[in-house]
Amino acid sequence: MIKYTVPILLKDKYIFWTFIASLVIFISAFFIAYVNLWGAGNLLIIHSDIFKGADFFGNFKDVFGIIAVAGFVWFLNLGLAQIFYFRERFLSYSLAFSTFIFMVLILISVNVIININ
Repeated sequence: MIKYTVPILLKDKYIFWTFIASLVIFISAFFIAYVNLWGAGNLLIIHSDIFKGADFFGNFKDVFGIIAVAGFVWFLNLGLAQIFYFRERFLSYSLAFSTFIFMVLILISVNVIININ
């Protein structure tokens, strides 16, 4: 018989709710990008500089690539927080809160790309 144990991150409320909030922000960034950019046939401005102007162009797949990397970082930090929880609890907390800040920055960048275009 296989015994299943609940991951420790589900028991710690600070880490659990921080990762859940990060996931909610990630999903909202995906849906905002999906609603506003899906099927955009023209080039999108991905990066703009105040001195040079628009210097990096792409299509909607590049924006979803940014969101996919953010999802990978979320899963990676979730796994690392689980691994480091008993070794160094502070590192686990810092991974959780840095993931939250990273997802907020991804949401801001997706909104900026939408507003520029």
